[in-house]
Amino acid sequence: MTLQTPQTPSAPPGTTSRRGLLRALGLGTAGLGVAALAACTPEAAEDAPTRADAPPVPVDPTPALLGERATVVDPTTLRLPLEMLVMIVVEPGWTAAPQQLDGIFLGHRRDGDAVRFTAVDQDGTALWTARRPLGCEAAVLTRDDSARAVAVLTDRTADGVTTLTGYRLRGAEQLWGPVAVPGPPVGPGLLVAAADGSGRAVLDPGTGGTAQAEADLAGGRLLAEHLGTVLLVDGEELVARDVPSGTERWRISAPEGLELATSEVSGRIDPTTSHAVLVGPDGTGALLDLAGGRVLADGITAAAHDHAMDTTVVTAGRTVRGLAADGTETWRHDDPEQLVLIAAGERLAYAQRPEEGTLVVLDTSQGQMVNPYDVDLEGPLAVPELFSADAATSVHVEDTRYLVTTTLDEGYGMRERS
Repeated sequence: MTLQTPQTPSAPPGTTSRRGLLRALGLGTAGLGVAALAACTPEAAEDAPTRADAPPVPVDPTPALLGERATVVDPTTLRLPLEMLVMIVVEPGWTAAPQQLDGIFLGHRRDGDAVRFTAVDQDGTALWTARRPLGCEAAVLTRDDSARAVAVLTDRTADGVTTLTGYRLRGAEQLWGPVAVPGPPVGPGLLVAAADGSGRAVLDPGTGGTAQAEADLAGGRLLAEHLGTVLLVDGEELVARDVPSGTERWRISAPEGLELATSEVSGRIDPTTSHAVLVGPDGTGALLDLAGGRVLADGITAAAHDHAMDTTVVTAGRTVRGLAADGTETWRHDDPEQLVLIAAGERLAYAQRPEEGTLVVLDTSQGQMVNPYDVDLEGPLAVPELFSADAATSVHVEDTRYLVTTTLDEGYGMRERS
């Protein structure tokens, strides 16, 4: 991916903690100017065995604790945004985009005849790893009624039954399961689709049991599970209910311009903000605050939140807007091309012009186009794709993922002077 260079490079106003460190070390900031889950079936596996009747390869699903720093990477070998150069960068071994909850990232890669998941803390510590059969790439990060962060992994029995098992995200202790589920996970969260076509169901993050079946909603629809909350449609209203008590948290009218009968949640729900994008069949819809039951914006296609500026970035076609906490527009950028929003964090928002394949970077304080990369380096860009609330960042260079941690590289100044 190439970078669309601003005509007049300028640094975003203000400083972040990383930029402050850059200035203190003498470098300065010169030059700165959204997933469906696959079913756990052999057919879902990429590069699966060529024999259709081949039995699944036995895989030990027991997580293995690690407790050591993931492989450290020399950041000068990557074209990272400049503000990330002062932090330790590790390579967790992921080839697929990770998920994040409570500062812990969970991603996976193919490992021979299996899939290997690895959980890494935002400080760079590899916590645990677990293997699953090919085709069982589905994973969910959620929270049970004790507020514990739970990682739910998919598995498959010898006779082809899909199961789910819940583990404590930080320590990998098994909390429940394996539990046979009515159908494959479709997300967001622990939303599964019944294989017999009888509808969808939301599972309890604390037990894996069915918390809410769509068949019991008298015509209603299940949209998502998010950190122990069920989002559903009841007539012309959106409703959030607690899992497993069923207590109603809030109820609001349908966002303007959306037919709830055909609306779906687009992409993952941000665990750091509980913001969700609800869209109609044309891919356009509204930004919802699931914690408070508010509509923050309408007429959008995607959203991402920058915690450094407490700004939510939303896109629609060629337009990118910055929103304050109450949904008030603070800036607007109109691009010459259609844009696909990738991520936002550390005072920057990243989007792609899909027709050109170029990267557009905007500062989230004013919406100005900037260039956060060293202009003297060549090679593929390391593009941020996911931020934690504390600014740990998953970046990808083509098909390889790296984690820019929250740990300061104490040798950074010496490395620069050597």
